[in-house]
Amino acid sequence: MTKRRRSAVASGPNLSATSDRTVGNVQVRPICPWDDCFMTPVEEAFRWARIHAVRHMDACERALLRWGETSITEVVTSRAAKAVTVVPFTQRAEALSGADWIWWWVDTRGAYGMLVQAKRVTVNGSKWKFDFSYPKGTGTQRSTLMAVSATLGLLPVYALYLGTGSYRSWEPCPDGHRSGRCLQCVKRSVSLMPALLADEFVNDNATDTYDQSVALEDLWTPSPKLAPLIPELRRQLAPDLLDFLTTRQDGTRAVTRSMIDRVLRVRIGTFQHAAPTVTLATPDGRHDRLGSAFPELPEDMGHYGLSYFRHVLDPLRQAPPDYVLEAMTRDLDEDHLTSNMPDNIAGVVVVRLHEDD
Repeated sequence: MTKRRRSAVASGPNLSATSDRTVGNVQVRPICPWDDCFMTPVEEAFRWARIHAVRHMDACERALLRWGETSITEVVTSRAAKAVTVVPFTQRAEALSGADWIWWWVDTRGAYGMLVQAKRVTVNGSKWKFDFSYPKGTGTQRSTLMAVSATLGLLPVYALYLGTGSYRSWEPCPDGHRSGRCLQCVKRSVSLMPALLADEFVNDNATDTYDQSVALEDLWTPSPKLAPLIPELRRQLAPDLLDFLTTRQDGTRAVTRSMIDRVLRVRIGTFQHAAPTVTLATPDGRHDRLGSAFPELPEDMGHYGLSYFRHVLDPLRQAPPDYVLEAMTRDLDEDHLTSNMPDNIAGVVVVRLHEDD
């Protein structure tokens, strides 16, 4: 018998913004400097997801236990479920440890899809380590992430679990760092980074890891007006893409800018001497069929070995795929969806944003 399910969607509790002041020894001030600030249910849910994740990390660190990627993913997902749609593939979730999750960010203008894999940091003095080459240095897990993402039309992303601020020795964050227990540093405990930027020899310290990632709570923060662009590339961009990269974006487009801006920052910084390829792809109707937002994208590869514009921006669609719409309307054929997904997928999360969130 085919199983249809109602997805877990509920409003979060009416929580005071001031409740972020103390959580063990890791929360020290409210999310807003005033007591009557307004937070949307999605913002509130993700804030509490982070708070409970840090509580769990802190408890484990105090007990000299090693917290794991799977347990933090469960905490974040379960707490976020108060305001987003979570569809676990139940049998797989029970059988798989550390499986990847599909995340879709949706608003009235479109949708942006990611395939998210969790990685925890191990800190040894000033050295940070993420096991991107798992297992045993083969990189098989990362290769699978990249291949499955390409098949599903999603951006491969790492969820970086960075532990408590104390575990990181309160390494200064670039987000207006404050001495003592900095809230912005605490928010970085759960961060996202394009998998394209993952490098064992680059992401081995706080500065580079912070620069190439973004706190989950800040992912949809309105983007700065101008993305970091090589001048030669800027002159060759199609008008719609240039407007996207040079004006403030909100909602799902802000999420997309959070990813492409970090890739462009590395491109214009460390690899600025690699000559850009400014050839634009010729529209062939594929974007019309799949609903991708930008029909013309530069084929510049930089050092990445692929067209990074297409890699990051193709998952931005004019409309979400059918299974996302079905999940949002709480009428999803889970068995059918599960049977059509690769074996390493644990479930789907759908986050409905407003452009002014």
